[in-house]
Amino acid sequence: MTNLRKFIIPAVALLIFIAGLVFMVIPFIPLGWLFVALASLLMAPYIKFMRRFIGWLSTKDKTGFVKKAGEKAAQLYRWTGDPKRAAKLETILEEHSSSPEQSERKEKQ
Repeated sequence: MTNLRKFIIPAVALLIFIAGLVFMVIPFIPLGWLFVALASLLMAPYIKFMRRFIGWLSTKDKTGFVKKAGEKAAQLYRWTGDPKRAAKLETILEEHSSSPEQSERKEKQ
């Protein structure tokens, strides 16, 4: 059962990504970017480009939404029995998240 759980996240992420692309084409459903970002968050431990995209999103996010969503995704990875990918996702978010104190330090330097 645990082995099957490891395939759930990539499969769901692929479906969410496809739905996001479809929603981007349909003008009256404005959820395309949200779905693409969510799928990228779920696929970040697997694909290097997605890691960079999530890193870029977390630096642009001032509300902390990406970090909170990443914590939930890490919990999902732990539920599937994949703590290695959960730790990798948390590391990606920690490397790129900018707290107000860190951004002030960077500006002073």
